[in-house]
Amino acid sequence: MIDLRERRILVTGGAGFLGQPVCHALEELHPALIFVPRSAEFDLRDGVGIERLFDVAQPEVVIHLAAVVGGIGANRTNPGRFFYDNAIMGIQLMEEARRRGVVKYVQVGTICSYPKFTPVPFKETDLWDGYPEETNAPYGLAKKMLLVQAQAYRQQYGFNAITLLPVNLYGPGDNFDPDSSHVIPALIRKASRPARRDDRTSRPGAPAPPRASSCSCAMPPKPSSWPRRATTNRSRSTSVRGRKSPSAT
Repeated sequence: MIDLRERRILVTGGAGFLGQPVCHALEELHPALIFVPRSAEFDLRDGVGIERLFDVAQPEVVIHLAAVVGGIGANRTNPGRFFYDNAIMGIQLMEEARRRGVVKYVQVGTICSYPKFTPVPFKETDLWDGYPEETNAPYGLAKKMLLVQAQAYRQQYGFNAITLLPVNLYGPGDNFDPDSSHVIPALIRKASRPARRDDRTSRPGAPAPPRASSCSCAMPPKPSSWPRRATTNRSRSTSVRGRKSPSAT
């Protein structure tokens, strides 16, 4: 197990839905640096951009959370983009981490990599027993190839890389956009929208039905326990030094 105290950690996607609580948890381990790159400054699809990122961050540990994701509609509309962007980001990032001597590499996969008819509950031994659900297949297979890359690099180079397969995630800070969100936030948004008047309101003197409050899910209050982060310029990368307040770089 790698001791993260005084380590320099690179967290791609660290400003996202999963990345923010991960960075918060990492701060409790007292690293020397948590570096969160922003896509406008470091394009992870570009090899030169990744090289520049490693020059700036000089990480000893890499946690790769960045991904191009979406719900069923987004996957249907962007199968090529979801495959290419996710595959090329992970492949180049892991190769650069290997070349730079990173001591620990952690990447997040997806349950979309599992076969379409996987028995419930899922088991890791079922991962290769069939083709994924067609809508999510390009995204799921791109992530699955990064698992293969990690296994191959461990076998040939002794590279300390692992792949985690989380379940579906939802909660504060999730994407509630009706065109790109996943199922759970989409249902939450629909349930929390103001109720429409039904036919009863057309009768004279009939009381209006109770109305749900406006959806507060899209902009949830930030938990007081989360670290403060620089948000004045989204194109800037954010670094967090140990437990101190972060500052934009």
